[in-house]
Amino acid sequence: MKREAIMKKLFIVVASVFLVSVQPALSAELTILTENLPPLNYVDNGVLVGPSVDIVREIQRRVGSHEEIKVYPWARAYKMALEEENVVLFSMTYTKVRYDKFKWIGPVAKKRDILVAKKGSGIRINSLEDAKKVKRIGTLRDDTRGRLLESHGFTNLEPVSDEQMNAQKLDLGRIDLWTYKKPGLRTVCDLAGVDYNEMEEVYNLREIDVSIALSKKTSDLIVQKWRNAFNEMVADGTIMKIRKRWNNKIPDAPFPELEDKP
Repeated sequence: MKREAIMKKLFIVVASVFLVSVQPALSAELTILTENLPPLNYVDNGVLVGPSVDIVREIQRRVGSHEEIKVYPWARAYKMALEEENVVLFSMTYTKVRYDKFKWIGPVAKKRDILVAKKGSGIRINSLEDAKKVKRIGTLRDDTRGRLLESHGFTNLEPVSDEQMNAQKLDLGRIDLWTYKKPGLRTVCDLAGVDYNEMEEVYNLREIDVSIALSKKTSDLIVQKWRNAFNEMVADGTIMKIRKRWNNKIPDAPFPELEDKP
């Protein structure tokens, strides 16, 4: 009996230590960051909107997270997610290079990275070598599209901090090409005050997922809570409902692959 009493006390002590160590990790305050990336997450008339925003806010509701989502330039947000702990960043392109640098929650959408020219420019791109011959290509600072082109030897890139600037520069003839994505081209043009109908896709770079990620220094307990909530939302149809709602809400359908589905 004495031995059983000792073992019981030991179990209580160990369990208490475990709970004390786990609780701070689960209750740690998160820094939740995004950027202007229409139509997935963007500021419209001063309000942060988009299907990715709705997905993240629903995850927050399910895990009991009440932090405000902050909108930063991509380069700043990406640096914080690389270097700091307890940082959530969305929507981030999922690449092999980034795989080990973050803890991934789940994909929110697919996108096609493209090269865009202004109609009437006469620019025709049949290969990456053709694109190297133009004078200036607008990119987003520290973005994977620019990195992709750099990896292929491009030296004619002009990075900026916001894609709306690239839309305006292309419209004014200050760059020859702009590397952006679909879906999203129509929305970012509208936000920039540029006529979308004056833009044309001239080359397809790739199709790739964009996802929600947490910084590498974030506790695995927090990461698992977010993953569980995301997976529950997939299973119970919440994410599909959000996607369909946004497809019906704006002309620049964020999920064109759903257009032919009931």
